[in-house]
Amino acid sequence: SYAAMEKTFKIYVYKDGLKPMVHQGPVTGIYASEGLFIDTMEQGNQFITEDPAKARMFFLPYSVKQMVNYLYDPYSRSMKPIKRHISSYVRNIGVAHPYWNRTGGRDHFFVSCHDW
Repeated sequence: SYAAMEKTFKIYVYKDGLKPMVHQGPVTGIYASEGLFIDTMEQGNQFITEDPAKARMFFLPYSVKQMVNYLYDPYSRSMKPIKRHISSYVRNIGVAHPYWNRTGGRDHFFVSCHDW
């Protein structure tokens, strides 16, 4: 039932990573939904747990828009720096925490509320 789901569905938000590309997203303008979602997850609500063993889902709080701002070179148009950053972040999560490896990341998610 929905009531049971509200009691048992928990999300763990990873603390790993450094601002500005992780834990911080835009909160104004056309990309605000990404930053506002990250902020909402980090501030906590009834679905957030501090205990990853109780989590059913795991949130990777990196900002695609911030990666574009800091890593993307519009002159080269190469996505390689962004791909390297995401790969490194996920690899570090897998090394530091058992939860990624338990399911191969199938219970992990991030948001990208735009066309990047």
